[in-house]
Amino acid sequence: MKTLACGRTTEDVLLNLDEPADLHELQCRWCHAERQRLKDQNGFITQLLQTSTPEHEPDAFSQGILGKIASFAPRQRTWDVQEAGTGKKRRLSSLDLIKAIRKVFADSTESQLNYTEIKATDAKIPHLQWKVQCHVSMAEDSSVSTIEQQVLGFVRDAISPLILWDEIVVDLVVEDLHGQAIESVTLREEN
Repeated sequence: MKTLACGRTTEDVLLNLDEPADLHELQCRWCHAERQRLKDQNGFITQLLQTSTPEHEPDAFSQGILGKIASFAPRQRTWDVQEAGTGKKRRLSSLDLIKAIRKVFADSTESQLNYTEIKATDAKIPHLQWKVQCHVSMAEDSSVSTIEQQVLGFVRDAISPLILWDEIVVDLVVEDLHGQAIESVTLREEN
């Protein structure tokens, strides 16, 4: 996984490749270039599969190529967690938690989530301590202190229905509308 100059990773772009580009990807030259590179690569692979499949063994050949491609795809980290509603232990992927965080941010009129990553920081199973990295653009009429409070609340609201937790640490980078970092701060909340 490669981190782009804007702070997003190639995996972030890849995971959203089938969806329309978000505002950040439309404005960011690095994400736009990575999206184009991945689409070109996928087009080449699709064309290769369509034109080079032997007529007598199309399925075996295709499955061999697709197996090799799948081995190169980024893997999502999975975490052992305790469900919020039932208290049962289960495995949950980083992507599930990231999607929940992005969904909560979607309704905000003061900020836009550009990048996020989440990982457990404790050795206990199920995990109860989490670190979330967020890069957020803020609207011109908003303040950094408002965004800080809002982001911590959004992260808490996103993961609380999914998992039980004791502590959340949010490494927040507040950016202007052009993706330039204005402030970086670490926020913490205990449950």
